[in-house]
Amino acid sequence: VLLPSVFTDQITVMSQNNSANVSHSDQVLYEVSDKIATITLNRPEKLNAMSQSLLDDLEGAFDRAKDDSSAKVVLLKGAGRSFCAGYDLAPDDWILTQYGADFDGPVNAVQDREDVTKILEYWLRLWKFPKPIIAEVQGVCLSGAGELLAMADIVVAADNAKFGHPAGRDLGIPVTLSFWPLLIGMRKTKELLFTAKLIDGVEAERIGLVNQAVPADTLSTAALEMAHDVARTAEVGLRVSKLATNRWFENMGLLASTYSTADLDTFFHQSETYVDFFKTVREEGMHAAL
Repeated sequence: VLLPSVFTDQITVMSQNNSANVSHSDQVLYEVSDKIATITLNRPEKLNAMSQSLLDDLEGAFDRAKDDSSAKVVLLKGAGRSFCAGYDLAPDDWILTQYGADFDGPVNAVQDREDVTKILEYWLRLWKFPKPIIAEVQGVCLSGAGELLAMADIVVAADNAKFGHPAGRDLGIPVTLSFWPLLIGMRKTKELLFTAKLIDGVEAERIGLVNQAVPADTLSTAALEMAHDVARTAEVGLRVSKLATNRWFENMGLLASTYSTADLDTFFHQSETYVDFFKTVREEGMHAAL
């Protein structure tokens, strides 16, 4: 279920204005040690919610890691108490060009489809990143953050971390469906999408969403140990193994399915529930809408 404390955190974070005290260049940190490039989302005051500027900086960090000959593996982290709360819902940090609260009715469908497709193609560029990505997840990993998680090759999570897509109640579906049908199967995918409930790290490991769930106080050590273990493999072996595995799923129709899902997300944005959500935002504020 959606725990009240988690929901309260989401209300607080998602309804804040764009008041982050971290400059765009510092929203994503990058460092390399022992063949591991650590990329850290660095908006802890907003639970690392993803704005367009953060996504731009994140892509820049991955481009840097791609060309960094001293890095064989990427360790992806979130600063503070949570990995990522999803896409930022504040108007100034909204990742689409049309903010629903600015419209009396639905947003323009043609422009929305272009926006949503652009987001999808952002994630697909990361899907093609040639080096292994290991994600270290604490706190919450919600909604759009599931798309970021889906791009990771291996996930080590705290046993009390929270995963799910609460935005599915009113705001749409993940454009990649967070690769859930491939990772956790048809029935668990439908359950999480239909109910918008959250699961913890233990359940996430049981159903195959993450590789390991460990006690929260050992998370950083466990994730780093995994990264070091992966880095022991020859670079050519890592690249070929990742490419071969990804191509298997691409040949099963993964890419075509994601484009179809992006179109369906656009359809969702024309719905009464989406319009009503942003009507509440416009009239009563984000806190009331959430």
